[in-house]
Amino acid sequence: MTSIIRFVCVMLLMTAVIGCGDGREAPIAVTPPPLDAKVTLEKIATTGGLPAAKKQLHEELMGLSESAPEKSQELLTDYEQLTSLSDAAAIKAKAREMADKL
Repeated sequence: MTSIIRFVCVMLLMTAVIGCGDGREAPIAVTPPPLDAKVTLEKIATTGGLPAAKKQLHEELMGLSESAPEKSQELLTDYEQLTSLSDAAAIKAKAREMADKL
């Protein structure tokens, strides 16, 4: 009789230990929001401040190549023209033109 009780207790203990698990949930991958080239271009079109946003804009345009490769290539060509400009008015106009394409 005691061996049956002992067997039942061991089985209950094993069931409890195995059934509980470690209690941790699988980590959820958090994806950062996509960089928005249009917002950056509109900021450049307003301020004319290209040097501060130059690297960020390039990364945003490169990121666009995954979803719209043709548009990205066109905008990267425009980006090269934009970075060669030195006049603030010309920078603003080119940035506005690029923002309108998005």
